[in-house]
Amino acid sequence: MCFLFCSFVIKAQQPATIHLTEKGGLPDIEFYNIIEDSEKFIWLAADKGLYRYNGREYTYFSHSEQRGNAVFGTLEDHQGRVWCNNIYGQFFYVEENKLQLFIDLSKILNGELSQFKVTAKELLVFTGKKIVAVNLKDKKITLPFNKNNSRLGLALKLDQNYLYTEENKIIQTDHEFTKTDSLYIDIYDTHKIESIARFPNIVSNGKVSFCHFIRYFENVFYQFDLKNKELKKITVPDELKKRSINQVIFKDDDIWIATDLGIQIFSLQDNTLVGKQHFLQDYFITKIIIDSYKNYWITTKGDGIFVMPSIHVFKYDLPENILNINKLKNLGNSTILLGTNKGNIATLHLNTGTSKILDARSAFRVSEIIESQNNNEFIIVKEDAAFSYHKNRKKLKKIDQLIVRGAKSLSKVHGLGYVLSSYKNAVLLDDDFKIMTTLVNKRSYTNYFSEKTNHIYIGTVEGFFVFDEQLQKSEIKYHGNPIAATSITESAGNTLWVSTFKNGIYEIHNNAVVANYNETNGLLSNKTGVLQADEKGLWITTEKGIQFLDFNTRVFQNLTRQNGIPSYRITAIEILENKVLFSSNSGLFGLNKNKVFSASKRKDIYFEDVTVNDIKQPIQPSYNLDYNKNKIRFTFNVNGFQSAINTRYEYRLLGLEPSWHLAKEQINNVNYNSLPSGNYTFQVKIIDEADTLKSIEFSISSPIWKRWWFYLLLVCLLGVVIYAIFTSKIRTLKIKQNEILQKEIVNKQLVLSQLENLRSQMNPHFIFNALNSIQEYIVLNEKELASSFLIKFSRLIRIYLEQSRENEVTLKQELNALHIYLELEKNRFEDILDYTITVSKNIDENKIKVPSLFIQPYVENALKHGLLHKKDNRKLNLIFNLNERQDILFCEIADNGIGVSASKQLNKHRQPIHRSFATSANEKRVKLLNTNRKHKIRVHIEPLNPETKTGTKVLIIIPI
Repeated sequence: MCFLFCSFVIKAQQPATIHLTEKGGLPDIEFYNIIEDSEKFIWLAADKGLYRYNGREYTYFSHSEQRGNAVFGTLEDHQGRVWCNNIYGQFFYVEENKLQLFIDLSKILNGELSQFKVTAKELLVFTGKKIVAVNLKDKKITLPFNKNNSRLGLALKLDQNYLYTEENKIIQTDHEFTKTDSLYIDIYDTHKIESIARFPNIVSNGKVSFCHFIRYFENVFYQFDLKNKELKKITVPDELKKRSINQVIFKDDDIWIATDLGIQIFSLQDNTLVGKQHFLQDYFITKIIIDSYKNYWITTKGDGIFVMPSIHVFKYDLPENILNINKLKNLGNSTILLGTNKGNIATLHLNTGTSKILDARSAFRVSEIIESQNNNEFIIVKEDAAFSYHKNRKKLKKIDQLIVRGAKSLSKVHGLGYVLSSYKNAVLLDDDFKIMTTLVNKRSYTNYFSEKTNHIYIGTVEGFFVFDEQLQKSEIKYHGNPIAATSITESAGNTLWVSTFKNGIYEIHNNAVVANYNETNGLLSNKTGVLQADEKGLWITTEKGIQFLDFNTRVFQNLTRQNGIPSYRITAIEILENKVLFSSNSGLFGLNKNKVFSASKRKDIYFEDVTVNDIKQPIQPSYNLDYNKNKIRFTFNVNGFQSAINTRYEYRLLGLEPSWHLAKEQINNVNYNSLPSGNYTFQVKIIDEADTLKSIEFSISSPIWKRWWFYLLLVCLLGVVIYAIFTSKIRTLKIKQNEILQKEIVNKQLVLSQLENLRSQMNPHFIFNALNSIQEYIVLNEKELASSFLIKFSRLIRIYLEQSRENEVTLKQELNALHIYLELEKNRFEDILDYTITVSKNIDENKIKVPSLFIQPYVENALKHGLLHKKDNRKLNLIFNLNERQDILFCEIADNGIGVSASKQLNKHRQPIHRSFATSANEKRVKLLNTNRKHKIRVHIEPLNPETKTGTKVLIIIPI
């Protein structure tokens, strides 16, 4: 019977939880594990994969070689890396925001989902039969024990030791995983293992250590002390024996067990587990953790996640028809009288959770419940009717004489009757609910009677009014402005507290406002609701949470959804001995007023993102940026469940603005679009919490053209440029002068060369021979031959003299001179000379030009050194043609003389300094001509017959 009563207690009061589902953004509904890392991120091992939660959003992690989506066994190693594994034997860790594959042990594990630990050196994998150790550096696989074990349990880290089960023993190891101690425990007797998937489990809080396993399909618990070799079997309640136990944790002096039917909380009394509470009975619980913000995270198999921000905030399990509660009244003996927004009147027993509907005849909301002049009765006012309820007889009776149309509030006035506020006025009623007088002929929202001062206070749409014992009316204003009151309560010292629509709370003493509390001095919002004072302070409801104002310190303490408050739409407050009850649109919840503020949840800011010119940067304590990288965005956040709710930030940029700026609600980033050069420190903190300050330093360099050394460099560069220009001009002038001088020298040399060529062509031998021939013709009386020879000789001399004045002549002119010259020389050779001049048909003799007096010396050499020494069969051929592109003239001079070698042999007998005058002059002239030519003139001399080395071929190449 005692246990059955406890079960009712457990069912009536449940911890206030927040259910996270896919509808609210949860990425999955089936979870196998959950941890909080050292940076206060929540990691979720789910059926769909691995997720990280930062309080705002979920980040998904996957690997290209990952087989399957589901992951298990999340944990954090000594380097801050988060590990997980899957059923295929793959082990992963997250590093630099990427999921890395560490090793694939599928061939060793053979499809067995193993549990694991990560030490400073090794990955330790626990299977049903062995322990596999993998070195973190070289991934070398070893087995710490030589034999295959049959009943291994997951290792538990306790201080510097590890505990795990092996066969029928609890084994202790050091941090190197070397065995140091053991304790025998009769886990399975001689029976076979029932499920290798259910490892023996060891849990400990440092004081109490449990070993849990399954025997004969029932849960068995042992308490052990390894140091003192003590072992005690724990008596397990029947309702736990057959349950699927997924986790056992210690919380203070209680033992929390996650099962397939919710969470059961036990205390250990005389080696017996005694049930204290059971909640979330309809859910398969897989894991429970308590994060650094004291939030309880509860994962389920198929129903998402429940978050319980505080065990000191609880909710009552109520029928659906009395969920939307509008008014509360404590009847004593753990019984509450309540009225709903839909007109239902009911009683609720807080311990058993049993409720009883007293009235449900109309849908008009219950607007007030007060104690009547008869202390055993309570008056319940709806917007269309009024009732009295006798708490001893538990009878509800309608009050016909109380006419309430649009009733808003009702207060008991000691010695007079009641004050009723409605949508059109506020009236004073006698004990029989008859109207005595109209106090305010305006729409009234609330009223209050102070037994300490015997004053009546009425809040209307146009102001806040007070009536003394003679019902003399006066108005209370603040700085000359009316007060629109919505709720009134009184504390010790005749102090009145008034809530308003949008101006916060007024503290009134002796009918004068002494303080106004609003967002600037502590309130979460200026829009406040129901107020209720107790002996220590004031309970305040706002649109952003519940607050408590301590009368002594005048400091606000806040409760929000982060603390487990299920709703901010509070309609009534009822203060019990150590509890405070709140009615809301979502039902009835309460809190332990002595403990709910004891565990404050400090928020830690971290920088989530830094972008420079819209490019994401790695998070660093400082940055050095170029002058054009001056568009900077800082994104910051606070970890923890719903930490961002009601978190307001202040920020400033030292180096630009020394004062703090308040960020807008729900805004967690700051942009600077075009910062000037300089050194800066960006600082951000949670408003009024200086110890949460975080900062990042950065510097933006000046543009090059604004730096001192740039000006110096510019002056130096300008000087160098001026000097360079000056020297360049001088150098250019010198070069031009040298070019002009060289050109003059070349021209002079060319003139001399032409004279030399002319001299070679008019050499004494040639002239002497020609004159002898003329003389011979005259002596022989060959007048016509003498005349013809003389005419040719004079024409040739004239041509040479004319060409000596020109640098270039046409090919036709050159050929004409060669014809005359060869005819004269033929006479010298006594007609024993055959020569031909062949000109290609594609040659335009009148357009192509060649250097003047240039070809004849080579013809002379052919006659003088090649053919002169032959007695007969003297042949000379001159061939002129063009290449395919018609931009090069080829002049070939071929003779069948004695050849170059034979000519050199003859020259040896001459004077050592003798050399052909025409040859040397032409070589010199070729060099002079090529001096200013891009395309050079070339002369090639080779034997006409290479085998006999007789004859000579001269090839003159003249670019046109």
